[in-house]
Amino acid sequence: MSSGRHRIASPAVSTTRRVVRSPLGFTVIAIALITLAAVAVPVGLNVLGCGDTRYLRVSATQSIAPVLREAATEFNEDRPSYGGDCVYAQVDEIAPHRIMTAVSGGRPGDSTIAPHVWVPESSAWVELARVSERGARGIETDPPSLANSPVVLAAPEGAEGLPEPEDASWTLVLPGEREPERPLVMVDPNRGADGMTVMHAVRRHLGTGDDADTAMTDFVRDVQLDSAFGEIDLGTFFTGSPAARDRVDPLIAAPEQAVVSYNSTRAQDAPALEALYPSEGTVGLDYPYVTVTDDASLEAAAADLYEVLGDDAYRTRLRELGFRDPGGRAAAGLAERPGVAAEEPPTHEDLTGDALLASVTDWNRLSMPSRALVLADTSANMADGLDGGPSRMEVARQAALTGLSLFPDETDMGLWLMSDELGERGREEAADLRELGVSGEDGDITRRQELVGVAEDITVEGGGSRLYDNVLDAFDEVQARYDEDKINSVILLTAGADEGSSDLSHEELVTALQDRFDPERPVSLFVIAFGAQAEEERLRQITAATSGSLFVTDDPDEIGDIFLSSVSRRLCVPDCDS
Repeated sequence: MSSGRHRIASPAVSTTRRVVRSPLGFTVIAIALITLAAVAVPVGLNVLGCGDTRYLRVSATQSIAPVLREAATEFNEDRPSYGGDCVYAQVDEIAPHRIMTAVSGGRPGDSTIAPHVWVPESSAWVELARVSERGARGIETDPPSLANSPVVLAAPEGAEGLPEPEDASWTLVLPGEREPERPLVMVDPNRGADGMTVMHAVRRHLGTGDDADTAMTDFVRDVQLDSAFGEIDLGTFFTGSPAARDRVDPLIAAPEQAVVSYNSTRAQDAPALEALYPSEGTVGLDYPYVTVTDDASLEAAAADLYEVLGDDAYRTRLRELGFRDPGGRAAAGLAERPGVAAEEPPTHEDLTGDALLASVTDWNRLSMPSRALVLADTSANMADGLDGGPSRMEVARQAALTGLSLFPDETDMGLWLMSDELGERGREEAADLRELGVSGEDGDITRRQELVGVAEDITVEGGGSRLYDNVLDAFDEVQARYDEDKINSVILLTAGADEGSSDLSHEELVTALQDRFDPERPVSLFVIAFGAQAEEERLRQITAATSGSLFVTDDPDEIGDIFLSSVSRRLCVPDCDS
């Protein structure tokens, strides 16, 4: 009840009010509330008699995450306890390729994002993750599906030059089969199963052989500039703005659910979209609910969260968002949604195993050709064994041979061997930069075969690596002979330590690379370091200076995946995340 008195605020109080009402004040309050919530949840649960509070980390693809958050809220309201510990479910949206790397034991830094429950858009990611030993151990083989959505080709209704929905074919994605000005947009196959689906469909149509490879190359070069690096939001392509109306609308490969979502929320002036269902069959994205933990309490919590998701309310919510039931059947309401057909489209389950890997490999190998100078560490550190297995040198030799098999003939490649035992400059320039497919000096073997012979004979020379000096010299060499038509890079295979063997310090190397890196003529450094003893943070700073990437491994079986990953990074240079 008011006393009727009015108090004049003190200067301190007035200042506080001004700060609170300022943009900075709102930011501070928001951060404080988030922090308070993070603290309040475990504190509140402990008051209710919990021992410890644990978090069930759930990672989901963007389109299905809202339903998982709603289910997690209901799960948390029940205050579940397992073995005396309360468990609180948290849902995040993290790209499936990052989770796949984390759960399969890829880059060590990604272990912090590894979830306990993973809901990617497709079991294709699960199969890729299970290729590694860690993934095979830690990921269930037959996870249940939450929903289904076939991959379709989305275009404005009645778009010129496109067939009726029932007459669509995957040939529409090929150059020359649609209007020359109409671009095709798809997710990079390294980052989305719908992109893998397109690549697989194109390869199935084209077949194998020289002519097929040429046609596939034309396709990849045609589409790669318009490829997306994450889940596609159709609303960003069809805005209804004057600028959008003045260009030819793209044809977009996307899940059917994205078409439903777009049509229900599109801007008034934006065109309505329709889904074209390729007659050859497509792939149904199955949104598996994958338990990725062997902790008994968290496994039980994951099972209980799945039970919550099985409630009719959440099944209805998924249908409202445009998803089909797990088996691919459309609920009655889908028939009433514009732009899609309720009938189950023809699908196939061929996007598995070797075909899955081939779809990604095709994309990576047939993108812009490379120009790479490879540095192979032959210092004394390379003789050390890796966790009781082969030596670093043996793994590096395998890495070099694997890399040579993955790069196309048009690749320019050279090889330097690094050790301060190899002369005044601390290296042997074993092979200069030339195309892999051209004949060697004797004319009887190709450059690739020549380099295979060199790689097979690499041995430990001893001494220090002269790593920092050689990295800068190699960078300068590639930059001085830069090729505008190729991806220019330095690939380093190393034990990961300089140990004072260089004239340059680490700080001087990083500064020099930062000063010399030119975003208009990028030369990127890709480092594959063998063993946990590698100076990972120092190497990461070196690669970050050139928009490159670092991979640390002690498993020879990861080498192929690492090379494919490094190749796929080429598409983001010079703006790659370090």
